Amino acid sequence: MNKQLTIAFFTLFLAFTLTQCKSKEIKETKEVKETIETKPEETELVIEFTKAKEGFLSESLFQVAVSSVLPTEKEREEEAKTIAEQKSLNLLKTYTIPNLSDKGKKELREISKEGKIVNKNVSIGGRYFFLYQIQKPNLKRLVTKDLE
Repeated sequence: MNKQLTIAFFTLFLAFTLTQCKSKEIKETKEVKETIETKPEETELVIEFTKAKEGFLSESLFQVAVSSVLPTEKEREEEAKTIAEQKSLNLLKTYTIPNLSDKGKKELREISKEGKIVNKNVSIGGRYFFLYQIQKPNLKRLVTKDLE
């Protein structure tokens, strides 16, 4: 009987100890998760670039946002320009008439390459953000109505 009581107490003690260890692990994990926070200034920059308006900002200004993770400034800017030109072309196509002629497509490609990178090298977490803007008088009318 004494042996059975000892085993019972030992089993209860062991079970209690194991549950306490597990509870401490969970508490420590929760504490670590709570200490991971984003810096307010990073959040504002992320919003500025990731939520930047794309498309026509005015009758003569068109914009897209792109990013790069390449190591050097020159590489980043070249990649951003290439991506932005393609992204601009794709977005501009959504504003044109459905059956655009070959001449109209060529003109649209040329327009997409007329832009410039602005806000260079704003870095957030190793990712560099760029805004690409195409500025041309009556650009919106040209793209939406005047292309054949």
